[in-house]
Amino acid sequence: MVIVLSVTLIQCTKVEKGYLSPTMAYSVSAFTAIQGRTASSYGLVSDGSSLPLTIELQHAYDSKGQIVDSMFTKTYPVTVWTAAYNNLTDTSFAAIAAKRTAAQLPPVIINPKSGVFQTNSATVYLPLDSYTFDLKVTNAQGTIVLPKIITMNLTSGKQIETAPEQGAYSVGRLIANTASGATTYSGAPGSFNGANNPFVVETIVRYADTPNVLTYTIRDKNGVVFNAKNGEIMKRPNSGLNPTPPFLQNLQDYAPDTFNQPDSGSLSLKYPLVPFPIASLGNGYNMYYRIPTAYVVIDSTTTWSSNTAGSYYKGSTDSHYKGAFQTDLYDYSVRLPLVVQVPGAYYIGIKLLNAKHR
Repeated sequence: MVIVLSVTLIQCTKVEKGYLSPTMAYSVSAFTAIQGRTASSYGLVSDGSSLPLTIELQHAYDSKGQIVDSMFTKTYPVTVWTAAYNNLTDTSFAAIAAKRTAAQLPPVIINPKSGVFQTNSATVYLPLDSYTFDLKVTNAQGTIVLPKIITMNLTSGKQIETAPEQGAYSVGRLIANTASGATTYSGAPGSFNGANNPFVVETIVRYADTPNVLTYTIRDKNGVVFNAKNGEIMKRPNSGLNPTPPFLQNLQDYAPDTFNQPDSGSLSLKYPLVPFPIASLGNGYNMYYRIPTAYVVIDSTTTWSSNTAGSYYKGSTDSHYKGAFQTDLYDYSVRLPLVVQVPGAYYIGIKLLNAKHR
């Protein structure tokens, strides 16, 4: 009789539908995102809560504590993948564009299962600030709100990375019409390679959100453009006997079907995605060029023992100036580091302070 009663009591006991922990948290409660780039947080630690979870944004707050939900619900056009990228076959704008499409997305997406925060290029439209979020979490047990559970610190960063992030500018001399570097003599360096290169001044302007285009111009110390279309900027030969590839990498290699040399003398291309380039073809993300001796006169200088940011070569008024090298002896070589991190239309101008167009 007792056994029957026990069974009856067990059969009448109400079974809970699951567990929803009030102490769910992120293992790291803040993450940093650079404006216009992708970044991710850690996932939400469920603390034993029954799965699956459904995680939604409840509220967003700026650093003043004001609710700014509309900033994180407004959508923008963001380019996304529709198929897997293959670096062996997806080597042209057309091949990559075929696997990409535009979607209307908010600047931050919360994965509804894991709680991972994922930023995208649309964060370029958000003010730099620290944003804190409330999350609403639901499972079979019910719903709970986790107040101000994670913070995103949105910071500024370079939209295009050159030196020092992706390498260093390098300028030097090649024996004319060869791949061979000129030797150093009489205190005149064959090249200068450094993050704060005293002979290179860069200007970068992002002038539109779309399309994704890049215009690159190389000028002499007087502002005269070296005209790529006229052969005044050429690929730099690779050294060695019958090297493979015969030329060091350059912009054309990364955008073979959109690269152009317009009448303005610049280097121009459309790029299909960011970061661009997405993968290196070798030697990091450095682009190599030479200016044939027929178009350039190069200053002779003494070796720079040190160089600090903002200290640039001043030509004949500089203490390092020793005169100009004899013409028809040397090509001018230049190495340009480059990665585009934020979509848009850009102009990049490079001025070579120890070179004069001839």
